[in-house]
Amino acid sequence: MTQPSLHDLLGQQFPNVAIDTDRHDLMVGGLPDWDSLAHFNFLMRVEEAYGVRFDVDEMAELKGLEGIAASLAKKGIKI
Repeated sequence: MTQPSLHDLLGQQFPNVAIDTDRHDLMVGGLPDWDSLAHFNFLMRVEEAYGVRFDVDEMAELKGLEGIAASLAKKGIKI
């Protein structure tokens, strides 16, 4: 089974919003309803999808797709 992309996961988190898959700079506040609580839930979704855990300090730093992708790469996850 292939892992979903970060854009796929955003689409799951925000099903009523069209996600531009060409935008890799999306971050908290970049979509309607993407507030801090929705972001925390999105990070939980990413953890589950990729089988990783972000520590508290990482979570505080991860504000958008680019940072999340970089953190996953450091954990050996290719997306």
